[in-house]
Amino acid sequence: METIAQYKKKLLDEFEQREDEWTFGHFENRLREIRKGTNYQDAKGIIIEAHEIGEWNKTVKRYVLTNYSSFGNVSSELNSILQDVYSSLSSEDKKDWKID
Repeated sequence: METIAQYKKKLLDEFEQREDEWTFGHFENRLREIRKGTNYQDAKGIIIEAHEIGEWNKTVKRYVLTNYSSFGNVSSELNSILQDVYSSLSSEDKKDWKID
């Protein structure tokens, strides 16, 4: 496994364990709490890094799907991740997330 900064691992582990209906905004806000001076671009970078490593799949999935649900698309940096997540969704998941 690639090395990832401890604050990123802590954040990703925290969200991987959550069972509530958190959104990408909650993830971004929590990042700003634990690492001053960060923003949504940093959060996207962490999601991209987690996806590349192949860990924290639940967190990556929920981040991109809640982002997509809010805006009807995702930024270009997250597009390929959304495609990967989409291809892994069941028909029922696609209905639940209102993605077709």
